[in-house]
Amino acid sequence: MTNQHFPFIKGVLLTTFFWAHTYIIAQNQIRPSSYGQWLMYFGDNKLNDKLGLHSEAQFRNYMLSNTVEQLLLRTGLNYYIGPKSMVTAGYAYVFTTPSANNVEGFTTSENRIWQQLILRHRNYNVFIEHRYRLEQRFIHNRDTDIHKYSDRIRYRFQTLLPLYNLSPALRHLFINTYNELFLNLGSTISGQIFDRNRFYVALGYQVSPKFNLQIGYLNQIIAIPNIQQADVNHNFQVGISFNMDMFYNLFSEKLE
Repeated sequence: MTNQHFPFIKGVLLTTFFWAHTYIIAQNQIRPSSYGQWLMYFGDNKLNDKLGLHSEAQFRNYMLSNTVEQLLLRTGLNYYIGPKSMVTAGYAYVFTTPSANNVEGFTTSENRIWQQLILRHRNYNVFIEHRYRLEQRFIHNRDTDIHKYSDRIRYRFQTLLPLYNLSPALRHLFINTYNELFLNLGSTISGQIFDRNRFYVALGYQVSPKFNLQIGYLNQIIAIPNIQQADVNHNFQVGISFNMDMFYNLFSEKLE
């Protein structure tokens, strides 16, 4: 896939996003927002020039009371097509449960198989990433003992702006933003094509060429089964990334 395909693909996906987002907002009134907190770890570690391992752990809302807690563990095998592209296939486990007896919701466990393609390029001083992900989701409602299967597709458009372009004094800092759209395929959990949308913005600190810290905000719109009103929540996020072998060279010259 060449760079000339990017405008067409991006245009189609962004059009789909705005249609889905408008549909949800137009059909439903916005209810009071909820707040959450995510602690995250990401790692991509090369085994050789072509293969690498992906590792990931996310702890969502574990520091908040009277909410829904979620643990996500994900791993995968990376194959590096070239210096700016890679494919990954892997497995994820997701456990979700109310944090207290008075909190509405079910306890669920999910076994997830996933595949993705990542393409990266640079426009002037902005580094751009396109991530396309497919998911096969096996979900078990532990309270009702009901099993469901769902396919989902995700597209994330991410930009990374190193701030050393503005001032040498900011050589360790960068701004990371993305928007990710989730669409259900076939048998769905939410009963419609649109599943959720996430918008993220964060300030990052490149501790070393292979390690960075990000503190940011995530806005999430979720379609709730059998409820016409979309759930909108706001999440404080802290994430660490170790050995990001496809991004670290962007900063290596500035950090030496």
